[in-house]
Amino acid sequence: MNKVSIRDVARHAGVSISTVSRVLRKYNNVPEETREKVLRAVEELNYIPNFIAQSMTQGKTRNIGVVFSTSAENAFTDPFYAEVLRGIGRKTQEHGYYIQLLAFDDPVKEKEECLNLLQCGRVDGLILLRSRMYDSLIYDLNKKKHKFVLIGQVSDEMPVEGVVYSVDTDNKKGSYDIVSYLINKGHKRIAYIAGNMEYVVDNERYKGYRLAHLDVGLECDPELVIEAPADTYELKDVIKEKLRKIEGITAIFARDDLKAVAAMFAVSELGLKVPEDVMVVGYNNYLISTVIEPKLTTVNVPVYDLGVHAAQLMVDVIEGRKISENRIVLPIEIIERKSTGG
Repeated sequence: MNKVSIRDVARHAGVSISTVSRVLRKYNNVPEETREKVLRAVEELNYIPNFIAQSMTQGKTRNIGVVFSTSAENAFTDPFYAEVLRGIGRKTQEHGYYIQLLAFDDPVKEKEECLNLLQCGRVDGLILLRSRMYDSLIYDLNKKKHKFVLIGQVSDEMPVEGVVYSVDTDNKKGSYDIVSYLINKGHKRIAYIAGNMEYVVDNERYKGYRLAHLDVGLECDPELVIEAPADTYELKDVIKEKLRKIEGITAIFARDDLKAVAAMFAVSELGLKVPEDVMVVGYNNYLISTVIEPKLTTVNVPVYDLGVHAAQLMVDVIEGRKISENRIVLPIEIIERKSTGG
């Protein structure tokens, strides 16, 4: 039996080959009646598209690389990545694209592998899930004019030319707002559980923490900044030690909700209560913030929507569509819960 071709499907459906192609590639500019006719022909003829041949003729693989910039272990246990991938997956599937997950904790290997994938034509573009303060991958992608979208922002210290497509929230403002919220509740000694300052997002959140203090004339004591180890249990012990050593800490702000939960356990194990003795706030509004007791006050970040917008932007860049906004900034808000008496 001869293999069914796209020409056979077009003839069976009574439409042009280009119409069949648009339906299979999930373009929106096809009437619903025509779309159903084509899909019915595909099913009746048991047509299986030859994506390898299509990629050769169209110059596209329909693959998008998603770059974590961390180890696979961290990538697949962090709620942020799980949620942002849901958004990316939904939008890429809608447009008929596939995603390839790329997890590297070594920036040299990351750059080498990502550039190789693009130069060999194995992916059409890259979605980067975060950026380093000096990011040689972004520098090279930008310089070589490869297609990529960043979730986050390029550091002010980075020498980039031309357009960098990005989707983000205002991390400095979110941090500033939540710390100001604590200051307005009368707190003057607010500990900060920092992330990895190698990354732009962590620098921006620290800037917001610091600026909120300075704007009201409060000292931003470096002793109150806790450098978080990767292990949550180890972090809990570090926080306990800090609370024992430094007097007067009445509130803790963590750069994400997982670290905030570790802080809540640390406070509890010292025989103190949240929020009566120490108030705790987080960032990102992970599911855990609603199930921990007391429920966690946090900054809501639309993580799923970051993924959706980044994927749509990536598809638009790959397909050469006109893009009205190079940088999309999504709104954030404080969610007040019981960990601050809300």
